[in-house]
Amino acid sequence: MYRRTEKKLRRLQRAVSRKKKGSNRYKKAVKRLSKVHQKVANQRKDFHYKTAKELLSRGKHIAHEALTIGGLARTRLAKSIYDAGWGQFLQILKVKAERAGLLTIAVNPNGTSQECSGCGQVVPKKLHERWHDCPYCGLRLSRDHNSARVIKSRAVGHPVLKARKTSYAVAGVTEKPALYPFASAARSALG
Repeated sequence: MYRRTEKKLRRLQRAVSRKKKGSNRYKKAVKRLSKVHQKVANQRKDFHYKTAKELLSRGKHIAHEALTIGGLARTRLAKSIYDAGWGQFLQILKVKAERAGLLTIAVNPNGTSQECSGCGQVVPKKLHERWHDCPYCGLRLSRDHNSARVIKSRAVGHPVLKARKTSYAVAGVTEKPALYPFASAARSALG
């Protein structure tokens, strides 16, 4: 979002800096600049909500790497990381998942791209190597697909998810329990 409007923002910022501080023209230029910044923020937020909705519509738990976004933003990719708004997206995803009765599970990101999803052995690769080729079990996948499978297997082994899965297997129960049990009782009393 930000990258697309970068030229426009640069032009408006130059216009603000050329005006005399405190003048009416300065205030108008600041207002124009803030509107464009607000539009970029709204587009980003809209994209995050739509993506979260699509992911959660599948009705499955979501696993992701527990990345330190602040640390990653100190690299050359800072502008791209902040433009993507990872922190905001993960927050929206977490809230939406809770409302849908699903979980978002943050797994340890250490070695997800180096570990083999087939046999669990560590297969060292450099960043430019985009293909996972395991010499131990013969598994050949794209590096990103392999990482996704490792993240999924780490999430399945997560103690919260194990407890959540076993809680539904109660004899005589045919439906998933409500997130807030008192809500169904209130609905039946009103209805």
